[in-house]
Amino acid sequence: MAQTDQTITLHGREYRIRSPFEPEYTAKLATYCDSLMKNIGSATASPDYLGISVLTLLQVAHNYFQQVELTKKPNIDVEAEISRLITLLDDAEKEVSTINEATLPEPNTGEAK
Repeated sequence: MAQTDQTITLHGREYRIRSPFEPEYTAKLATYCDSLMKNIGSATASPDYLGISVLTLLQVAHNYFQQVELTKKPNIDVEAEISRLITLLDDAEKEVSTINEATLPEPNTGEAK
């Protein structure tokens, strides 16, 4: 993907960047970071731009690692649905087996009765 020159705004400051992403996606990323920076800046009441930037970077890393951990944990709803479907399949297999036993003729062994 070709890189494009784009302008983003973070915490009131404009930056001209070269991004490999589509402008819409870059804007989405910048909006997310800008929102975090504003929240952190308000919470700390600090005018220190570098400090706010570092705290924002740490928050982004924290969010990333939280998401990674969530994807490692089994989803209880998905596991329950899989168990339910396996039970349905087992029940259906038993039902088909019972129907086949009741309706199929006994095999002819060639012996006279």
